Amino acid sequence: MNMLGESIKSAIKQLMGNKGRTILTMLGMFIGVGAVIMILALGTGFQTYIKSSFMDMGLGVFQISAKEQKSEYKIDVEDINLIKALPEVDSVVRGNDSRGSLYTQKGDSFQCNISGIEPDYVNEISPLDILAGRNLNDKDEEAYSNSVVIADVVSKALFGEKSYERVVGEQIEITINKQPISFQIIGIYKTNSSKDLSRKELDRMITQKTFYIPYSKLDQLLGLGGSVRTIAGIVKDDYDQSEVTTRIGQILNKRHHLKDGYSIQTYVQIIQMVDSVMNIVTLFISAIASISLVVGGVGIMNIMLVTVKERTREIGIRKALGASNKDVLVQFLIEALMVTLIAGILGMLLGYIGAMMIGNQLGIMAEFTLGMILFATLTSVTIGLVFGVYPAYQAAQLDPIEALRAD
Repeated sequence: MNMLGESIKSAIKQLMGNKGRTILTMLGMFIGVGAVIMILALGTGFQTYIKSSFMDMGLGVFQISAKEQKSEYKIDVEDINLIKALPEVDSVVRGNDSRGSLYTQKGDSFQCNISGIEPDYVNEISPLDILAGRNLNDKDEEAYSNSVVIADVVSKALFGEKSYERVVGEQIEITINKQPISFQIIGIYKTNSSKDLSRKELDRMITQKTFYIPYSKLDQLLGLGGSVRTIAGIVKDDYDQSEVTTRIGQILNKRHHLKDGYSIQTYVQIIQMVDSVMNIVTLFISAIASISLVVGGVGIMNIMLVTVKERTREIGIRKALGASNKDVLVQFLIEALMVTLIAGILGMLLGYIGAMMIGNQLGIMAEFTLGMILFATLTSVTIGLVFGVYPAYQAAQLDPIEALRAD
């Protein structure tokens, strides 16, 4: 135990005695561990964010879309009434999507996503968090009103720092199906986008965020005559979602004389898909970031070899005073382990700070787990042992007489 304590003291003295070299030795490990921890924390946080978003909406939600735009694939009122009549289904709404061109007061034009939906969708199935104004309602639907609900970041992009309350009631011009229409903003919904966006980023939000208008209005503008491209609904809690949605698909295929004409997605499937994709992406990026750990390990080995050469005479003196090969081996291994452990701890701090900063910008709460801490610690120890053992072995095998003759 005394020998181990002396080895640790000696290692600390050596590392503090050449701070510049110690920092350079740690650099690769420091960056590598930090990058991996940051990626893992952001990936885990994003997965939790997606799951919680769908949990808030309810896991019983499903969406059904026609796989082709042909007339025989289009969902009609009779289809919807049949689905609504199923005892397992709580609610069903119609929806259509389209692209439009938004014209700003400055004369700029942006492509935007238009979603024509029935009020139950934004109030029950996928509720919007309204910051100002109101949501779409049955009166808007019945009146084919030129009403629109926009995102908070779109409000900032179009009206700058004007308060949301003052933006409600403003008019915006959107061209849909070659028809320019003046829509009145009736509500502004909350998004998780960062509050500190540049002008360019705000403009991009216009093209990314959804503009919600009454289903009846979009149906009228597209001339669909009541046919539907997408429906959404909720399966009651007491029923198996997979069985119910399969049955709905069978009903639609039978009515339209199709074999497999409809795409059915549930929120559970979406969560599973997001999990799968994020796990693959996180693993891939982490693997790339881990290359710097290997590079850092090689750097540690090279510098330790240089250190052994510089300290040849010191090693000779220690052996002449009775130190065994094992004592010398342990001494240099401890030095390598201390370098990698300190680099690992600093890397964890770097990863934490980086993940929190990026997560704050993206509106995602980065998550840190015990597994990440264990990963960083075990990785540091492993690299210290793997890349430190060869220089330590070289030091241990030095002949004391030859070592004492060294300059």
